[in-house]
Amino acid sequence: MKLLASLLLLSSLCFGQTAPRDTVDMIVYNANIVSGPFTPTYKAMVVKDGKIVALYKKNKWEKKYWSATTLDMQKKVVMPGFIDAHCHFLGLGKAMNEVNLYGAKSWNETVERVVAFAKLHPEKKWIQGRGWDQNNWAVKDFPDNKLLDSLLQNKYVVLNRVDGHAVIANTNVLMLAKVTKDSEIAGGKVLLNQGNLTGVLIDKATELVESVIPNPGQQDKINWLLMAQKECLSYGITQVADAGLPIQDILLIDSLCQAGVLKMRYYLMANPGAETRDYFNKNGVLSTDNVKCKSIKIYSDGALGSRGALLKHPYCDDKTNYGLSLIDPVSLDSLLAYIYAKGLQANTHCIGDSANAMVLKAYAKALKTTTNDRRWRIEHAQVVAPEDLTYFQIYSIIPSVQPTHATSDMYWAETRLCSSRMPGAYSYQSLLANSGYILLGTDFPVEYVSPFYTIRSARFRQDAKAFPVGGFNKKEALTAQQTFAGMSIWAATGNFWERQTGTLEIGKFADFMVLGKNPYTASFKDLSGMKVDNVFIGGKEH
Repeated sequence: MKLLASLLLLSSLCFGQTAPRDTVDMIVYNANIVSGPFTPTYKAMVVKDGKIVALYKKNKWEKKYWSATTLDMQKKVVMPGFIDAHCHFLGLGKAMNEVNLYGAKSWNETVERVVAFAKLHPEKKWIQGRGWDQNNWAVKDFPDNKLLDSLLQNKYVVLNRVDGHAVIANTNVLMLAKVTKDSEIAGGKVLLNQGNLTGVLIDKATELVESVIPNPGQQDKINWLLMAQKECLSYGITQVADAGLPIQDILLIDSLCQAGVLKMRYYLMANPGAETRDYFNKNGVLSTDNVKCKSIKIYSDGALGSRGALLKHPYCDDKTNYGLSLIDPVSLDSLLAYIYAKGLQANTHCIGDSANAMVLKAYAKALKTTTNDRRWRIEHAQVVAPEDLTYFQIYSIIPSVQPTHATSDMYWAETRLCSSRMPGAYSYQSLLANSGYILLGTDFPVEYVSPFYTIRSARFRQDAKAFPVGGFNKKEALTAQQTFAGMSIWAATGNFWERQTGTLEIGKFADFMVLGKNPYTASFKDLSGMKVDNVFIGGKEH
């Protein structure tokens, strides 16, 4: 046998024969492959069946692999696709079909946009919109609905505030929903002015009018999902975590992925409720190549911009207001006990320092042991008292933050919080020091979809005009590497997807984007005009 092997070897050398090459689906070469924040760089990548099978530090793949698809990247940057760790994917598609109120400089401009939309869509009896923010107006008080009533007498109008934690509805809607000046709801506020309804409803009070809005059809939702996917892919986003959906919408997304209609990867957080419990009780967690659902989204308080965030001390610009609690401690403990028993992940919306303290303590009680891999998350972790930061470290709790909230809120946050609470606000470096890793998202459509805005806010702590000079509380800015990790491998880990995504490594999905420069290390100026050239999911361009 040894003699036969030697003769075969000699024969192949004499006649110049080479070993057969493996046929693969795609070869990317002559590239600057930045495989991850803590992993090496490469020149070539080989893909088969949607996954990476080889990486080369030099372009020497020709002897081993052959493919009909070979992509010369001409030294462009190839990186893992962006992962948005906290957003509202279905909500983005819905918002794209409504009145765009983002950036309106006054209540009058807001109403003008609604009227213009109504003229373009005379067939619509119901007019919905999103994006108004009284903090950006010269008059920063909440508006009332008188102007809406006078200009849109035959329409039903519901307009969401930018954060989704307040709406203004015209009188037609209030009457249909039977909302009066005496209406009350736990965890919400019906705003009055001199004893009269203004149409503004905050946090759980929004449910009073949402209950009468006609439900969208399934085809409407499919259209929204496709529009949201197109928008995300244009920015190189290959994976999202949708922070709160009913089970029927989760199953719709899963069915569209199985049919090949949706291409991205989704980590879906289920809203709490009987339907969610029934699903998990019967089916356990949902896990496919495109969809994972093993978490429940909880709301503990409202938003800072609408003064619904729950604070330990009153708002500095509203001395009798502590914000709103959206779940009582007993209900929270009960829900967390269920989540723990089922092996699920708890992801809780916490904005104010009181809400963060309450939930962190409840997590500690439910988790029981300090060493765990439950990966329970605090969504937003926006204002955390310094003395409460240690809970993240002791109980392995993950902060999931949205850096653009810092640069959107920085103009007025101190007015709400006073200077004494600012050290615990938007404190990303402090959170990271206590948690070991931090997840970064946008919260779109609350903020814009662009991951480049997230990077800018995380690294530079400045808005598009480079304000403020030196950055907003710059000591809490993240480094380029930390930002990269928060939008790739750390985000994948928070979504229980680190073995399949988050970096470009052998055995993982070939989910990547192609750019002219590395956005995580780009200058402020270069980052502002950056675009994604191509995006691939499972080795296929989209």
